[in-house]
Amino acid sequence: MLPLKDENPSPITPWVNYILILTNTLIFLLEVLSGPEGFQQIIMNYGFISSLVMENPSSNLYRMLTSMFLHGGWLHLLGNMLYLYIFGDNVEAAFGHVKYLFFYLISGTAANLMHMFILPIFGIPTNIPAIGASGAISGVLGAYFIFYPRARILTALMIWYFITVEPIPAKYYILFWFFWQLIPGLLAGESTGIAYWAHIGGFIAGLIIAYPYRHKVRYLRRLWMMGDYYHGNMW
Repeated sequence: MLPLKDENPSPITPWVNYILILTNTLIFLLEVLSGPEGFQQIIMNYGFISSLVMENPSSNLYRMLTSMFLHGGWLHLLGNMLYLYIFGDNVEAAFGHVKYLFFYLISGTAANLMHMFILPIFGIPTNIPAIGASGAISGVLGAYFIFYPRARILTALMIWYFITVEPIPAKYYILFWFFWQLIPGLLAGESTGIAYWAHIGGFIAGLIIAYPYRHKVRYLRRLWMMGDYYHGNMW
């Protein structure tokens, strides 16, 4: 399943979401332009390496933040940015610009923490760098699940050799996505090279943080539908 767009127009211009997408893209271009050796050096210097954080937290906590803005390839980047573009604008509308930024960073941090604690349980080496925005974006999906469960996600589905586009309610799309992380996470841990438990950690953080704000979204939706909303005076 590939999300194409949501049928849920945002009542604001999601400046923070745009800046996050631009920042991730520019940093990835910097990685690419650094050449193969420079690329690897950036990953080792700024990726989230659990063993280093556990051994010397004070000198390596910065990795919690920097690892969220690194990607391992074009598909990694484009997949993450597609999800952030589709789901992030409405979540930013719910939280407001500044709170959304903090929410995003906290979700990414929670994802890294879950990743760090789960590795020893599955006996996976803790000296391998973890990178990517997917932990933070998983938090965005968790918040979207709370705020907009009935919004429809236009999704490209491949059935045998045919591709069709169908609108799927967000609650079903995101639940499917969650179990797509949970099942291989339980069966294989993170030995496949995909940080499934980081995704799960970010998602759970998103659910928890968003839950107290759910009534605010309903109130804002009513204002917007009545025409009482205008840009620049939302919060």
